[in-house]
Amino acid sequence: MKIGLCTWSYNRNWASKRMTFEDIVKVCATKLKVGGIDIIADMMPKSNREYLLKVKKMCTDLQLAICCYSPGNNFGEPTAAARQKQVDHIKQRIDEAYVLGAPVVRIFSGWPPKDKAKTLWKPMVQCIKQCVPTAKAAGVVLAIEPHNDGGFLPSSKETLRLIKEINSPFVGINLDTGNYHDKDMYAALEKSITYAPHIHGKIHNITAAGKEVEFNYDKIFAMLKKTGYRGFFSVEYEGHTSEDTYVPVSINMVKKMAQKYEI
Repeated sequence: MKIGLCTWSYNRNWASKRMTFEDIVKVCATKLKVGGIDIIADMMPKSNREYLLKVKKMCTDLQLAICCYSPGNNFGEPTAAARQKQVDHIKQRIDEAYVLGAPVVRIFSGWPPKDKAKTLWKPMVQCIKQCVPTAKAAGVVLAIEPHNDGGFLPSSKETLRLIKEINSPFVGINLDTGNYHDKDMYAALEKSITYAPHIHGKIHNITAAGKEVEFNYDKIFAMLKKTGYRGFFSVEYEGHTSEDTYVPVSINMVKKMAQKYEI
């Protein structure tokens, strides 16, 4: 298994301009010493080819793999025209991932209007299917992230249904360790991991001593060990305490867990 960082972990520092996107890239390599970076696309100041190549070269110089490229999207838009704009957006982001050399593009299924999930399920599936040829041409895997807050995929049941309906080797799951609302979240994660080319290790509430209070990381790492997961495990810190202090604490915790479980 390889350890990375999702740039969203520093979203408050970035939004307040305490850190630039390039600062985050450098911190990943020089302070956190992780192997990979999952880039939230909207945190980059530009996305033209010249800048993408600059980022790619910077990461190469820092010996940092770009393990995932993560745009935002919503295939739950109520109109066909609005959904087509989202499809075009993701196709453009796939092209950007190809330039960056990112093997995985994280996408969302989306958030339909209230009480419209059943009606808009098939159009959402078709949106993802429209993106598959572009992903295949780029050699990129689309990793759909299950999400709560009224999304199409609150649990493993809907997520695995979607993966089976799309039925493409170029579509998998971006498995977030904190997003499923199943009664047994850990069993749900284990059922899904076969389809995961990339994982987000969610951190919500970690102590200074490196104990994540909300999630049982012993269960999570036992699952990773059992299933033989070898991809990137990108820490996504979403706590409300100092990112400067607690992102490094989170990374150190994950490194220790990886050593403990010998993965």
